[in-house]
Amino acid sequence: MFSEKLGLTLLFSILVWLGATLFFVFFGSAVLVDPYQQNFLTAFLLLELATAVVLYIVFVIFRKLDPSPYAVVKLGLIGSAVGLIIDAFVLWNRDVFFSGLSSEQLLAFTIWMAFAYGLYLLIPLFMKKGNK
Repeated sequence: MFSEKLGLTLLFSILVWLGATLFFVFFGSAVLVDPYQQNFLTAFLLLELATAVVLYIVFVIFRKLDPSPYAVVKLGLIGSAVGLIIDAFVLWNRDVFFSGLSSEQLLAFTIWMAFAYGLYLLIPLFMKKGNK
């Protein structure tokens, strides 16, 4: 049975994925640095810090809409699964989605993405711990 809360979780999962993907479609060439350049670590850390802040805000908003005890953990798990599945398709068709990115920038995006999904899974665990 499809519940309203599952629908909300899936909607947020898709919106988070869509927001991140559109950000890199429009701004990827400006923010993604070749991983072999010396300034990659700084750019990467700033991008991940911004990602963590945005994800935290998303989780706070989601928790207000679904106050059930494990709502943010559920969003982290389902959102990561949905995003990874869609991203597999996107990376497979990178010429369609990221035609403006170089091979090095696509590698930088993939590195960002792997770390960002780690944040997507971990942030809700810390939020749940602090919200007993």
